[in-house]
Amino acid sequence: MKKPRFTGNEDRALIQIASEAERIRWAEVVAELKERGFPDRTEKSVRNRYLRWRVCEQAKRVEPDRRNINKCRTCGLFMRGHVCGGLKGPNVEDSGVSKGDGDQE
Repeated sequence: MKKPRFTGNEDRALIQIASEAERIRWAEVVAELKERGFPDRTEKSVRNRYLRWRVCEQAKRVEPDRRNINKCRTCGLFMRGHVCGGLKGPNVEDSGVSKGDGDQE
């Protein structure tokens, strides 16, 4: 059975739960995510997702100039560990300009 992709809200909840834990117990993290209404995941998939996010965050701090590739075409954020919210999503800053809203008469 194929599981749905991680959503931005699920990622934020995962990061919050893991950062609040004194020692991360993945079974407890999975149970907490399930209580919050997210899809049932395995401990291994949740752990791998969190570790991928952490490695990406560390790389942003250590090597900011080397990470100019692999950006999302929609919002411009780095793809590794990224869940895009689209043009109007939570990951995009409002620039006041919207695509496709030309002055057509």
